[in-house]
Amino acid sequence: MRISTSKSEAMVLDRKKVECLLRVKEEILPQVEEFKYLGVLFTSEGRMEREIDRRIGAASTVMRTLHRSIVVKRELSRKAKLSIYWSIFVPTLTYGHELG
Repeated sequence: MRISTSKSEAMVLDRKKVECLLRVKEEILPQVEEFKYLGVLFTSEGRMEREIDRRIGAASTVMRTLHRSIVVKRELSRKAKLSIYWSIFVPTLTYGHELG
């Protein structure tokens, strides 16, 4: 197996800050406090508050955009608006993805 040390980082999961040097051949990987993997924010303390805040922020952004562009449109039916809400807003809140 090959490891790209230029693209790799190390993180220790512990409630206290712990330094742990991870060496790959002659290089020591940088230790980080947090990183994002598959759209999910991981922190070294193992806490989810920042991830939850990030998802709520993403959902709020989407909700503002939906409100400005869809909710205020009288020509759209209630059923169409609810369909858009369930297909865009709820997954954003659940999974934290923004429209991009």
